[in-house]
Amino acid sequence: MGRFVSDLARFISGFALATSVVPLAARAPLPDPVALSVQTPPPPSAGKASVSLVMGRTETFEDWAVGCDNRLTCSAVALLPEGAARPYAILLIITRAGGPDGAVTLQLIAADPLEGKIELVVDKVRKAELKTLPDGVTLTGAEAMRIVQLLGSSFAFEIVQRKQVLVQPSLNGLPAALRFMDQQQGRVGARDALIATGNGNPATARVAPTVLALPVPAGPGPAAENSVAPLNPAEESAARRLAVCEGATTSTYPLEMHALDAAHSLVLLPCDAGAYNVSFVPLVASGAPGARSFAVARFDAMPGFSGEPGAPPLVVNARWNPRLGMLSSFAKGRGLGDCGTAESYRWDGEAFRLEEARAMPVCRGAWEWPRIYAAR
Repeated sequence: MGRFVSDLARFISGFALATSVVPLAARAPLPDPVALSVQTPPPPSAGKASVSLVMGRTETFEDWAVGCDNRLTCSAVALLPEGAARPYAILLIITRAGGPDGAVTLQLIAADPLEGKIELVVDKVRKAELKTLPDGVTLTGAEAMRIVQLLGSSFAFEIVQRKQVLVQPSLNGLPAALRFMDQQQGRVGARDALIATGNGNPATARVAPTVLALPVPAGPGPAAENSVAPLNPAEESAARRLAVCEGATTSTYPLEMHALDAAHSLVLLPCDAGAYNVSFVPLVASGAPGARSFAVARFDAMPGFSGEPGAPPLVVNARWNPRLGMLSSFAKGRGLGDCGTAESYRWDGEAFRLEEARAMPVCRGAWEWPRIYAAR
């Protein structure tokens, strides 16, 4: 686990995931765009688009974490106050899409199934009564904007059901978090800002950057999984030599093989393992079974805890979705899974292309994380 902890610290430092509040004047909006330092992908084949990835930014403001992605969509997530005895029963998330017409969404995500109605009580005054679904409530449009702006200028918030307080999300840091969102989206001084309102025209908000969708084929499908022949001893030995795994590979976690397409297979070699994280070195196999060759898998953006430059990438708690052709990494900062990084990649025939990335810099009870990259 020592390597994981050090890589976690390196990742957080590299992406400036702040854990303390600094003066707002020091927080400049993201430049347009910001180039992400990534592993050089293989040269694209003829007809394939070449894109330059950009990565968003995550900050914390007291009891709120905020992340903005490459399309200027920003999300603020409620955190547990320091020293809280138990996690929130309902997680509060505020999201606003980028661009002049960016819509506001307020999510109340329930940890356990809800039924009936809940009341939103702000500074001891009931402000809304909402009918719930089992997984919570989602508000959009004018009602979401009204509640968010109200919370940003208030001191206390309670979610009540049948006169019982279900949860009291902290509002400490929310005004600064909303101002950060307004700054990143270029809404400061506009009539439709979340908190930094003025008389400005909403049309002057920053235009959301265009994201060029990569041509990614559909996955091979579940049936193709059964067609992948296992490695023979010589092939497995060659794969393990290429993986250059630092830790002693444990036999508790088996080697995995998955069909990528008609000519390639994904090999996931278990490497380091801890209490709640298992890292895999991803290799791509090609050729006839029994005489296959191997190459380290290529990524246009490396998974979050890949370690030193030049070392093989590490996919943590790897999951392969054959229907979508998607490889996912979910690196937890601790067992609760309330901090770390998560990435999803699609195989395009040559490399794994980043589909989505999320990050949570602090371990304070949030089971949903801000998104910092989205390909579509």
